[in-house]
Amino acid sequence: MPRAGVGPADRPVVDPAAADRGRRVWVTECITCHGTQARGTETAPSLLRSLVVLRDRYGSQLGPFLKKGHPMQSGTPSASLTDAQVADLTHFLRQRIEDTLRGGALWKEGDILTGDAAAGAAYFNGEGKCATCHTAANGNLAGISSRLDSPVDLQQRMLFPGGGRAGRGSAPNPSAVRVTITPASGPALSGVLVEMDDLFVTWREESGTVRSVRRVPGLKIVKNDPLQAHHDLLDRFTDKNVHDLVAYLETLK
Repeated sequence: MPRAGVGPADRPVVDPAAADRGRRVWVTECITCHGTQARGTETAPSLLRSLVVLRDRYGSQLGPFLKKGHPMQSGTPSASLTDAQVADLTHFLRQRIEDTLRGGALWKEGDILTGDAAAGAAYFNGEGKCATCHTAANGNLAGISSRLDSPVDLQQRMLFPGGGRAGRGSAPNPSAVRVTITPASGPALSGVLVEMDDLFVTWREESGTVRSVRRVPGLKIVKNDPLQAHHDLLDRFTDKNVHDLVAYLETLK
């Protein structure tokens, strides 16, 4: 298991027996497109960066996704998978994710500088639209590779930017997700988002006071996530994009 305290508080716990059952489903229905380790192939993306998988809790996201219909290699409708099979798949996928994390049982740091720096620069300034927010040579990314300990840290910071939540009295976190809640009647309320689910939204006001309201019809909620562009890239990145970008950013010393 990864280090304690790393990741969300409700991080799923992998059941090895369930993961083994999920592996059998994977081999039967998914391996051809998504690969043996769910890292993707030329025809389908990596699921280790899929927001559906990362946000899933024992089938909460993957189940509804598959019920809508998704191609499976046997030709069987994905909606025919039982809830137990879907849950087993999530254990298998979570196990694959945890094997890639620092502190994971199988994690081993290797040489990740395998990309093409020129291609990374082209992606940075072109299709990736990184230059929309970042400037490299003499801007906010100047010297980035010298400021971090290793290329692995550089890749991790690129894929998952931002830090922890600011506590009472701390300096404002520029990466914090802010939320504005407007009830059907009365003034709008705003602050730093703490948590939001199907029933409640909780936020921290500028004073440090934590408030929570029930999500009811007529309640309007607007989120402003400064890092949304990075989150969106997780679904679009290919492994080549990632490796090329890291190779480029490593040149910014």
